[in-house]
Amino acid sequence: MIKLIELSKRFPAVQVLDRFSLELPERGIMVFMGASGSGKTTLFRLISGLLPPDSGSVKAPERCSFVFQEDRLLPWSSVQENIEIVLDRQQQQAGIAQRLLVELGLGGTENQSIQELSGGMRRRVAIGRALAYDAPLLLMDEPFKGLDAITKKQVMDIVTQQAPEKLILLSTHDPSEALYLGDELYLLDGPPLKVVKHIVIPEARSARRADPAFRTRYQGVLDILGDSSDRS
Repeated sequence: MIKLIELSKRFPAVQVLDRFSLELPERGIMVFMGASGSGKTTLFRLISGLLPPDSGSVKAPERCSFVFQEDRLLPWSSVQENIEIVLDRQQQQAGIAQRLLVELGLGGTENQSIQELSGGMRRRVAIGRALAYDAPLLLMDEPFKGLDAITKKQVMDIVTQQAPEKLILLSTHDPSEALYLGDELYLLDGPPLKVVKHIVIPEARSARRADPAFRTRYQGVLDILGDSSDRS
């Protein structure tokens, strides 16, 4: 479980969080949507421990993995080495990196340098590295940018496979991503950051794609999400 209590964070020109509180469960996919600059990235960095709050407290797992908006890969290392950097020797020998690369559509690229890859391929390597790290918390800050529609669907399905085992916090501007992935949606405004609407989606993900009535039932949510995306 994550528990944020009265969190405040100010940068020189803006109060990003002002006594912000939130509780999140131990498992599942929590999707955060809000306009650019509302404070989503700052929130994720506070939860991960990369950024200290000015006041308030964060109760969160000590170990987490993070997909940043930038790929943050090691350009001097191979594709496989970029994933294996988060694995111990036993995990490396078990072939975890190779398996993930195949699942992500990157089989055969193991020995290529990062500089040889397209932007979408680099993005998948960054996602693969985060998925490879055995941590109870995964933060994903706009992780699917630069992926074509078919590849994005495949990668999203891989991410959902980890939802029963860990807590995944994901930010996106795409309403379709939010409605397909989210067990719960948090619609945000700011700064200062605040939750304007919290939505629980009980339907199984398989039903969300197969049932034409799903989008109709959540049309109001789509409208809200679309408005948020437009403002960004």
